[in-house]
Amino acid sequence: MESTETYKRPSRRIAALLGFFFPPLGMLYVARPGLAAIYFVLSMVAPPIALLLVPRERAWFLGVGVALLLVLLVCAVQAWRFARDFREVRRPWYSHGPGLAFVIVTFIGMVTGSRAWLYEPFRLGSSPSMLPSIEPGAVVVTQKWGYGNYGTWGIHFARGPITSELNRGDVVVFESPENRSVDFVKRVVGLPGDTVAYFSKRLWVNDQEVPRTRVGDYLMKDRASGMPRYLERLGQREYPVLIDAGEANIPQPKNFPLIDHCTFTKEGMSCRVPPGHYFVLGDNRDNSIDSRTWGFVPAENIVGKVQWIVQ
Repeated sequence: MESTETYKRPSRRIAALLGFFFPPLGMLYVARPGLAAIYFVLSMVAPPIALLLVPRERAWFLGVGVALLLVLLVCAVQAWRFARDFREVRRPWYSHGPGLAFVIVTFIGMVTGSRAWLYEPFRLGSSPSMLPSIEPGAVVVTQKWGYGNYGTWGIHFARGPITSELNRGDVVVFESPENRSVDFVKRVVGLPGDTVAYFSKRLWVNDQEVPRTRVGDYLMKDRASGMPRYLERLGQREYPVLIDAGEANIPQPKNFPLIDHCTFTKEGMSCRVPPGHYFVLGDNRDNSIDSRTWGFVPAENIVGKVQWIVQ
């Protein structure tokens, strides 16, 4: 004989609150897994869109914010009505407190794990050091696996050797050699054992001048005239760089670790990259603080390689 025992209905107040602040959980609480999946997708898509639109397109961002608020309100009302009209005899396991807690922990673990070990987005600051390749405020998506520095949100879970290939010309995210709590984005121009020289605004790697071709001017907001733009080719990589026709604006080198691997003149510097280290430059060569100033980047500081750039 089937049991006709009834079970406690979901609270309409809790359903509405969960529906507004955590839409997927609100739908799970009222036993609507299909709608929970839909709201989960919306929750994952909407915040990145808003993030990418700030701060350059504030009107669009406002529109996205209003749309997101409407979605949350609709979900809250739906959850309240489902709780009010709940007719099931037995509520599914995932609609109770322990089940919801399990879902939350699993979701947090998946997101944290994917950011720490697979891919993680980083937003650049206001520095123009990577122009014209990457604009200030752009978002870069970085591959983490294979680069030995696994962590996210300021928490490090594991460190190990670099096992994925890192080539000259790759753009990487790394912890500043001066302050590991600060992340930088620069281009690798020197691998361990390479000799890197930068004299009279010309880059040399292993005694070979890196070829570059003038491709017009790059217009900057804070300059009345354009800045000379070149295409530089390093190995298999070709990328744009900016070379100011006037005086270089690079601060004097600091007394960084392993500075004895470098020699300095009025025209520039030459360094032999130590084992386990890399030499990096910004693409905006006369407006970048990089290895010319604070030295080599230890391999253990590499966070990952930039795979996608969202301007």
